[in-house]
Amino acid sequence: MSITKFSRRRLLKTALGTSVSLVGISALSPLYAIESMEFRGPDVPDVEAVKVGSRCYYVPALGPMPTHENYGFFNNPCFIITSKGVVVVDTGSSVQIGEMVLRQIRTITDKPIIKVINTHFHGDHWLGNHAFIVENPKVEIYAHPNNISALKGGADKFWFDFLQKETKNQITGTIMSPPDKILKGGEVIKLGDTTLKIYYFGQMHTNSDLAVEVVEDKTMIMGDMVMRRIANMSDGSFLGTIKGLDEVLKLPIDTFIPMHGKHEGKKLIEDGKQFMEIIYHDTVKYYDEDGLSDFEIKPKIMADSFMKEEASKWPGFDVAMGKFIVAAIKEHEESMF
Repeated sequence: MSITKFSRRRLLKTALGTSVSLVGISALSPLYAIESMEFRGPDVPDVEAVKVGSRCYYVPALGPMPTHENYGFFNNPCFIITSKGVVVVDTGSSVQIGEMVLRQIRTITDKPIIKVINTHFHGDHWLGNHAFIVENPKVEIYAHPNNISALKGGADKFWFDFLQKETKNQITGTIMSPPDKILKGGEVIKLGDTTLKIYYFGQMHTNSDLAVEVVEDKTMIMGDMVMRRIANMSDGSFLGTIKGLDEVLKLPIDTFIPMHGKHEGKKLIEDGKQFMEIIYHDTVKYYDEDGLSDFEIKPKIMADSFMKEEASKWPGFDVAMGKFIVAAIKEHEESMF
């Protein structure tokens, strides 16, 4: 279901002040001159959902990083069809992506959208929320308390602005609709024929990461706790990720859906844990014992056999590895105080 012209114009009045500060006057000025122009970026082309098990689906990203060419669609919004209705886990980087995901849901079921879960506060996981509010104004939108606090503290505007910049304003028209209901981890949600278990392992990719187990399908939706992609650890913890993935490996789960990359079995978790162990523990060794700096450590880490044979295939390997090493040094130094 698309946002109507009436609702867009009404929402424009309330959103314009915020949007001007985020996008910039120069980006919006043409919209003042022609009153009939709509305050909205382009629709996102349909991407067919991938079915995993009997209940779980995800809509695969158009690329590993947000760009103008892929409309900022660089993660995998998921949905779970239960006998009581549909649960959406992460909604994409814009209202346009959220609407496209909703169209894919409607090719499979006409059941109502009853819950949305945002796995963490990065913008590609919640900025599509408003599409589901338009579909069902009573939809419940959940997140960890740290997610809600971060968005209230300014992360909402930061991520909107970042994705506008990366997509050349293609998310224009997105109304920031953050989560307002809390999941702390440990909850068991029974929805007719489907049982969802919510997990919080502490700080991993961020301090707000939630995972959703679909018990009957032996499937877990991982958020960004693990992925075959090297992008951002500035909000995360290497030691926390290693510990969390170790806990995940103990669970009776067969299939894991990351929000970046394809669904896999336990090798995804094992490889993700090994990657984090090499980055952190080897960096600490070279830094403490050998007195090397970050730029001296980088070629040694990249020469590791796992890195050369496996991680070198992951998007971001060449450009982001240095940032990961700097983040590992920072975490190590902070742990000493």
